[in-house]
Amino acid sequence: MEPGDVQMVVDGVNKNLRARSTNDDVFVRFSPVSLHSRYDLESEANTLKKLVSLGVPCCEIVEVDGRQILGPVTVNEVEYNALANRTIVGSPLVPAPVDAKAFGRSLAKVHRASVDLPFATKAATREERIHPTLRPIFRELAEQADKIRVDPEANIGICHGDAWLGNAIMRDGTAVLFDFEFTKVGALAYDIATFIWTLRAEDSEEEDGIFNSFVEGYRGECDREFSQDELKRSLLQKEINNIEFLSENITMSREVKLATARFARDTIDFVMGDEISRFRWR
Repeated sequence: MEPGDVQMVVDGVNKNLRARSTNDDVFVRFSPVSLHSRYDLESEANTLKKLVSLGVPCCEIVEVDGRQILGPVTVNEVEYNALANRTIVGSPLVPAPVDAKAFGRSLAKVHRASVDLPFATKAATREERIHPTLRPIFRELAEQADKIRVDPEANIGICHGDAWLGNAIMRDGTAVLFDFEFTKVGALAYDIATFIWTLRAEDSEEEDGIFNSFVEGYRGECDREFSQDELKRSLLQKEINNIEFLSENITMSREVKLATARFARDTIDFVMGDEISRFRWR
């Protein structure tokens, strides 16, 4: 591969590179082992292969010399493993009803897929790992989530784990999903809640129409029901997960900590108030 054919796309906790040659065009995601173990990446790759075989529109794993997981490599004393996906040629999705409908259709295909994975269990985060500024709101989120009782067996399946419009590319009228790094077998309502959570963060004047189009697209492929309590609990869990991720992986400035606490407070108020009724699953 000629010099200049490798480009850094994302330089965050994960390091995402795009590598192009005359024969191929791939994205390579280097994940620190502190975030994802080699087993996690193997599970992600196997899930994607199965989804592709079922006709689900999602990114395609590329093996290198017969290996689907690359590494480990150590950079600046951080150990990484990597996996490669074939580049999805198309256009990014935008917060608009037509794109939301396409995204809903594709996410529903993920949710109705049958993939043999173990049910995800997550150890509780020790509060001392949460930054002191965020501990009071983190504790309140957990307490509010515990008050909302839902059937743990209801609506379980393949959860994308980070289902928002930025994690799909429009190709020939179909939203092709990528970034399955947090995929698991778990509550499907978590993906719906993530869509709502990120839509609120966008603060779009069209958010009602965007959400309704997303639901229309989803239900056109999978006529599944989600209760308000499922969505409420999953929204709180999304906020909990966000604080955990930031605390464990990001060096936050004081401004970022305060902004994170404010958004978490807004999420609690949103979930416990009347505004969430605008996002009722219809």
